[in-house]
Amino acid sequence: MKLRFVAVALGLSLLLSLSAQGQKESLEGHFVPGELLVRFRTDLSKNAVTQVHTAVGANVIRAFEVVPNLQRVRLPTKISVPEAVKLYKKNPNVLYAEPNYIRRATQQAFLTPNDAQFSQLWALHNVGQTGGTPDADIDAPEAWELSTGSSSVVVAVIDTGVDYNHPDLSANMWRNTLDCNSNNIDDDGNGYKDDCYGIDTANNDSNPMDDNDHGTHVAGTIGARGNNSAGVVGVNWTVQIMACKFLGANGSGSDADAIECLQYVKTMKERGVNIVATNNSWGGGGFSQALYDAIAAQMDAGILFIAAAGNESADNGTTESYPANYDLPNIISVAATTHTDSLASFSNFGRRTVHVGAPGSSIRSTTRNNTYSTFSGTSMATPHVTGLAALLKAHNPARDWIALRNLILSSGDPKSSLDGKTITGRRINAYAALTCTDAPLFAVLKPSATAGGAPVTIAVLNINCASPAGVLTVTINPGGTVVTLVDNGVAPDLAANDGIYAGTWTPGDLCALGTYTLDFSNGQSLTVQLGGTVGSYGCSSAALGWRTIAGTNLNLGDDTVATISSPFPIRFGSASYTNLYVSTNGALSFHQTTIPYT
Repeated sequence: MKLRFVAVALGLSLLLSLSAQGQKESLEGHFVPGELLVRFRTDLSKNAVTQVHTAVGANVIRAFEVVPNLQRVRLPTKISVPEAVKLYKKNPNVLYAEPNYIRRATQQAFLTPNDAQFSQLWALHNVGQTGGTPDADIDAPEAWELSTGSSSVVVAVIDTGVDYNHPDLSANMWRNTLDCNSNNIDDDGNGYKDDCYGIDTANNDSNPMDDNDHGTHVAGTIGARGNNSAGVVGVNWTVQIMACKFLGANGSGSDADAIECLQYVKTMKERGVNIVATNNSWGGGGFSQALYDAIAAQMDAGILFIAAAGNESADNGTTESYPANYDLPNIISVAATTHTDSLASFSNFGRRTVHVGAPGSSIRSTTRNNTYSTFSGTSMATPHVTGLAALLKAHNPARDWIALRNLILSSGDPKSSLDGKTITGRRINAYAALTCTDAPLFAVLKPSATAGGAPVTIAVLNINCASPAGVLTVTINPGGTVVTLVDNGVAPDLAANDGIYAGTWTPGDLCALGTYTLDFSNGQSLTVQLGGTVGSYGCSSAALGWRTIAGTNLNLGDDTVATISSPFPIRFGSASYTNLYVSTNGALSFHQTTIPYT
């Protein structure tokens, strides 16, 4: 075992003074994910041992001689450590099975980088140094014991650009090596000349140099170089940052330029660049179907889209903020928290629309020209989440966008300030995400309320750590209608096996007003108001009935027009008419004898 995970030396006092039960509870989650230590009876044959492992689906990593028949095993991803312990213990041939616990020397509780301004980064490690609440942070040093990042993982910062010459960023910048020669030739054939660090769609060139500071600040939180004795450190000590500049020096940019950035990212992903996520600390404007479609294409390519919730102190459930509000499974919308774990006063929120909180107030990071600055905003919260996505990918390269998203959401620390303000009610925790073993999360995504009449989509997030937690049913009362919620990627479900389960309920009465209770099969319930008024309009049911109309049949065919002669002149505008032309498609005219179906 590596020294940073385990401190086993004579004279070291380990933190193991609790009782057996207390020890089990306090160390829950503090073990190597996906591993067990299993010891068998000494008289057991190798074939019998193999059969036990096969039944669990585990593989032997190492056998120990110091303890006969003790083995270190790797578990399949579908089985948690506590579940595997129970399975092994059921077998009479197993003497014991236990987690591969992580031990630490008492003199050093976690891995601390030597970056000069690390003590100012309360969001990564909060000891109250800024007057905040100790441990109101993402537990970065604890997470760094397990991973400090990887140069094989790439994240794209879609922003005002990045100062790729900054000494705290340059070593972690992604480089498109074929085009890092300034020869004004598209050497890799991707449509852009000399796109060494990315592209600039705001100025239609391939130089994404920051001229605003915003993008450079975001990049530093994701991946300022760690342990280099200078400046700050990002969530990842090592990572590759791709820059795509679509926001100009004034901090604004168009949807078309943002879409071109997303197209570039997707293209490079398809060319083999290991792009995990895009950071999108921007927003404003209305709903754009084109931007929605471009983000959906990112999902198809396996890329997370992590977005700032906005800084208007608004409820995104009633005042929509895009792109954070797009209903797509690969989007994580991020609210900002403070050094006391409060929701920042400026931060947008949303019980059904904003996923999670992250530190975003008074965040220290890199800015242009070898400088450092402190900014606040959901823009600063978002790169903490993006950085965590990259760290999770570095820790386990097999994780796809679904596993990354689910781990980020399910492993966060529950906070009262975010309860009812976000989907999860949680602030992210990097260490908990990397060591997640049993963290169930159930949250209703739809509906919050509905005006009645139309079919109602019911969607819930039902996950445990990285994995979907299973099909649910919901019983709707009054009426007792039962709807099965499935995760198969067929509408209304948007992506298969991602942990979001959806179904459709069609009320029997188109104007079924009133309060309904949704009782889920896992014991959760939700009350929604169906119907009522929308603005000055209401809905009520009319009694069924008909009347027979006497008169002359117009004998209309498909797309035809009939003439009706009036016994009196009809005044319309400045003229009077005696003929009225009626089309099959419902159009009336005083002058068109032929009326197009359109």
